[in-house]
Amino acid sequence: MKKWTKYFVYISVLFLIFALWKADYLIVPEIYNYFLLAGSVVFLIAGYLTKSWVWTQTLKFKNLPVTFRSGVTSVGLAELGKYIPGKLWIILGRAGYISENYSWKLKDTSYVSFYTQILTIWTGLLFGAAGFLFIPIPTKWAIVFIAGFVLLTLILFVPSLQVYFLKISNKLFKKNIELPVIRVNELIRLVPYFLFDWLIRITGFALLLGALSPDFLKLLFLPGYPLSITLGILAVFAPGGLGVREGVLVFWLHQVGLPVETATTISLVTRLWMLFGEIIIFVLALLLKRISTKTDNAKN
Repeated sequence: MKKWTKYFVYISVLFLIFALWKADYLIVPEIYNYFLLAGSVVFLIAGYLTKSWVWTQTLKFKNLPVTFRSGVTSVGLAELGKYIPGKLWIILGRAGYISENYSWKLKDTSYVSFYTQILTIWTGLLFGAAGFLFIPIPTKWAIVFIAGFVLLTLILFVPSLQVYFLKISNKLFKKNIELPVIRVNELIRLVPYFLFDWLIRITGFALLLGALSPDFLKLLFLPGYPLSITLGILAVFAPGGLGVREGVLVFWLHQVGLPVETATTISLVTRLWMLFGEIIIFVLALLLKRISTKTDNAKN
């Protein structure tokens, strides 16, 4: 393992341990159906594999082809980077690994990583926006969220509006902010991959709800999951989205009929469930990295 990646991994683990200790997330939930729980774990891990596949497909689309093994390794090693303060670590982590092991420049792989993150956020918010049309909340809240989503969509996918927005933001924050240019033809070709990735992950969440209680397996409960993840990513002040994801999920589940106490338990269980998946993909990435290193040494 090269030095940059090695140090990144060590720092990620340290921040993860600190985040868990500070958040006090060690709870033992009551499981209603262990078969559904096992199924949720299968889809949870499958979700990290589809996330890696989407990452490799996006790199390939941007003329930076890598193997699926490298995609899984880069995503897995970077996954715990979300617990390091600042949201760039998980983007730079996977980009850095690809740059180290291929002839691609870090600038280029980081651009594609940021590009991938934006599409992940946008498609996750798309599920949330659809859900807001059906949950019983004040109409003005739904209008604000959906209007914000539409505005974000225009800024991301209409180049002239993006340029105008960046000029205003650069003047306000006195920083040179850049966003990837996402063309409509790119959107049409890539978004199905991202939607498929989200559907796999949402299926895992649905099975988790069913494992906790048959009363929780309801369609309106599901959009809160991608919404909580994406808003957690956008919350730059919260490493790993700690607190934000849970708060958003509690809000959503309460709006669709669950008591706050029950919604809180589900949100904490969901965090632990996701953490288990993060550790699994991290360990898998370490194993793949070791196998790759041994193979390279054998060839030399």
